[in-house]
Amino acid sequence: MVSLGLVSPHMPHTLLPSAITTDPGKPTVIKCEFAATPSEVQQIESLLPSIIPNFALQSIGQTFANPAQAMSFLNSKAGEDALKAAQTLLTGDVSRIKSSGTINLNLTIDYRTSSINGEFPAQQLFYQTLDQRLDPTKTIFSYFPADRALPIGEQPVQLGIADTAQQLESYNSQPQLKYSRLKNMIFNTIIGSPDGRKELTENFNMIFQRVLKGRSLGPIGVNAIGMLSIPIIDIDSGRPFDIDGLSSGEKGLILTSLLISRSIADNGLILLDEPELHLNPAVCRDLLQFVVDEFAAKKQMQAIVCSHSPEILAGAFERKECELFHLRNGKSLAKVRQHDHEEIRDALRRLGSSESEALLYKGTLSVEGIHDVEILQAGFDAKVRRLKVKQLGGRGVIENDIKDLQAAEKKGVDLGFHYFLFDHDRKPTSLSDTAHVRLRQLKRFCLENYLLDAEIITDLTREKEFADQPKSNVTETTQAMKALALRQLDRVAARDVFKQFGLEAVGFDMKSLDRETANAAPELWKQIETMKKHFDNLGTMGFEAEYQKRYEAKLSELRSQWDDKWRDLCDGKLLLEDLRKEGHIKGDLLKLKRRIAIELRLKGSESYSALVGILDDLLGPQS
Repeated sequence: MVSLGLVSPHMPHTLLPSAITTDPGKPTVIKCEFAATPSEVQQIESLLPSIIPNFALQSIGQTFANPAQAMSFLNSKAGEDALKAAQTLLTGDVSRIKSSGTINLNLTIDYRTSSINGEFPAQQLFYQTLDQRLDPTKTIFSYFPADRALPIGEQPVQLGIADTAQQLESYNSQPQLKYSRLKNMIFNTIIGSPDGRKELTENFNMIFQRVLKGRSLGPIGVNAIGMLSIPIIDIDSGRPFDIDGLSSGEKGLILTSLLISRSIADNGLILLDEPELHLNPAVCRDLLQFVVDEFAAKKQMQAIVCSHSPEILAGAFERKECELFHLRNGKSLAKVRQHDHEEIRDALRRLGSSESEALLYKGTLSVEGIHDVEILQAGFDAKVRRLKVKQLGGRGVIENDIKDLQAAEKKGVDLGFHYFLFDHDRKPTSLSDTAHVRLRQLKRFCLENYLLDAEIITDLTREKEFADQPKSNVTETTQAMKALALRQLDRVAARDVFKQFGLEAVGFDMKSLDRETANAAPELWKQIETMKKHFDNLGTMGFEAEYQKRYEAKLSELRSQWDDKWRDLCDGKLLLEDLRKEGHIKGDLLKLKRRIAIELRLKGSESYSALVGILDDLLGPQS
């Protein structure tokens, strides 16, 4: 209870409900049912004559330091009544255990009265009696916590009965003790049985062959200065070093593996919290397979693993022996059906995502620009910190993948949440939201347009990192930015006129070659005739003169629009690049963009508020 934080060692009679409940107004009820074998029931019956007197004394709150005093009391009228009551209760519970084949341990923790009570005190006693007769070096349940604090340097080693109490505590009630017992466990194994050294070498070899590759175990013993030595040999260099020279992750993995091999009984259960801590991702890829093959399968053992590692989750998707659950919140644990993800796996991978990310994050936010991820994380971290933010690239393929995700969602597949933030790019998207696949398009050309804050850029030019010559004032910066923005008009007008003539759509439909291979010629000739007719019409109208006329008209139209709205309509990425080319700013553009994003947040500017509004609308409430 102290380890759980339910009780303080300084105030043992006061319960701290926040350690295990979110509603202190309700008692916590823990129910456990254990199978009792016929031989275990016989053990209980044979021990009843010695159990009954102790239980009788406990039940009436009597304790005696002198056994003679205890016997004297039991021979009294009150003692005889207590013995009869204890015998009736215990023999009745033995009969119930015989018929049901189970021992029940039901515990109620009442925070209002600071009381902890067992529902079946007799069965608690029977369980305790059986438990005390078991081999302390073996357990059917052990917890491996994440808060691994491995001691450095030489540690005191206790052997035999002096170490039994700590060994029992290390399984569950004080699981952190495991991580100070690496050498202790190794030397206990060597001394404890004639084959201990051989078995230990086999355990180490199994670990080094399956997960911590490139290492081997040297001769265990005492070094030149009388210290216990467990040498590890680096195979590539042949260099030996003490086991203390391993990383904390490697030592934790060796300790965990050895403890499972040496101390977990067949048909046991282990809890592994974040086994990936301090380990290289390359090791994590093999970790789950190692646990399943070497322990779960061979020992018929069940392992409950809590992990944030994509490599471990990916392994769980690939193993039929594994069941995957998603802990969404304190009240929701959903089973992840592996076949749900098979039909959308390719679409997720094209999006640069994976099945595991839907479980590790509140959702995935995909953006277009090469710097968009860093900009959002720098200036809008409060909005996106619980999301996996990634660049998605080209629009066309992505829109098709969004359709695949939304189709899978309609079939009831658990996708997690997928969000898409598109640049405007003068290309409005026709897609719409579903419950778990949502998208928004920026109101301005691209994300960088929200960074075109003349005041902030003026201030940054006063830093040597971002400019050689500072701008005199905000007006000078604004004029320089506007001039460069308006320089983009020629290109925009030309592209718009190009589209007016239908030239953007001119091209072969290559999919016709997939539909028709040997007989593709008629389909291709039809496309050639269509293009030829289109070009003939352009020639008839006098293409060059008509193009120039439309170009001048479009340029005049755009100039009047851009005069006031150039910050929204220009290509913000190109504008910042042109500012650097013209010498107004210098250095790493990504670093500059991140600084502007941070300053926007600190300043609380109109651009910042506008983008926050779009993100709030996109992300909405997440369930």
